[in-house]
Amino acid sequence: MAYHMARILHREFGYQGIGVSTGEPPLPPIFDYDPVFPSITVDEMVATITDDDVLIANPAASNFHLGLRCRGRKIMYIQHFNTFSLLDCRFDLYVSVSEIVRRVISATYGIETAVIPPFIQAERFPPAPPWRERPPRSILVSLKWDMALQHLLLDRLRTLVAPSIALNDVLQGKLSQGELLARIGGSRHFLTLSVAEGFGLMPLEAMAMGTTVLGFDGYGGRDYMQPGINAGVAAYPDVEGLAKQIAEIIEDPVRGEAMAEAGRAMARAPLYTYERFRTDWVEQFRRMFG
Repeated sequence: MAYHMARILHREFGYQGIGVSTGEPPLPPIFDYDPVFPSITVDEMVATITDDDVLIANPAASNFHLGLRCRGRKIMYIQHFNTFSLLDCRFDLYVSVSEIVRRVISATYGIETAVIPPFIQAERFPPAPPWRERPPRSILVSLKWDMALQHLLLDRLRTLVAPSIALNDVLQGKLSQGELLARIGGSRHFLTLSVAEGFGLMPLEAMAMGTTVLGFDGYGGRDYMQPGINAGVAAYPDVEGLAKQIAEIIEDPVRGEAMAEAGRAMARAPLYTYERFRTDWVEQFRRMFG
């Protein structure tokens, strides 16, 4: 999302985008980038940034103390509430990704933020077979963040659901976005066990693929997950309640299909389009630039 903010500044306001490497090892390419921006290190950025530049950062960069070290206008798109120990409170503009993030930042730091949800480009997603043509009772499991906790939760779920409900199709390795969506679109159900998300983009993408979302709402998912209507979700740590929902939905394919249809309608609504994301950020940028 930070890349797309820079892309909007590049295309709408004439800025030259530059990526800043934090020193982490590079990952295999997941997304397609157009254009591809050049990259510099954090130290190079601090040494060369000017008053006319705009710095875009996620809250995880708070440990670099860029608010005090950098010139220019500084914008933080707060995409999570637990990827930092102390928020860098010296930026010029803060925008939250979800209502839970907005509330956490307001209660903890007294910083009031607008909420701009992320976007998905569902019109570019690969085609998927109709829900009823996918393997019956199929469940694709997604684990994220704390793997020790994730495997404990998965193991507990396996003991709570009937042996006929298999929770063995677990996403593994780094997949491109296209590969990931194809996996999601080949299953009737998508089980997310991530317990905390600033928003939770992958379940929304699963909804857009017409897949029934099960799992924990991750707090951030409450902005778009409607329990019992478009998703079978529970609040962490209610693993017993989640197991009950999984069993009920797997055993009632009519209900599971209806949830998938409701989720697809939610995910493909205008609120989660790129055009809405672009419009909201153009408004924020124009307000900031005067």
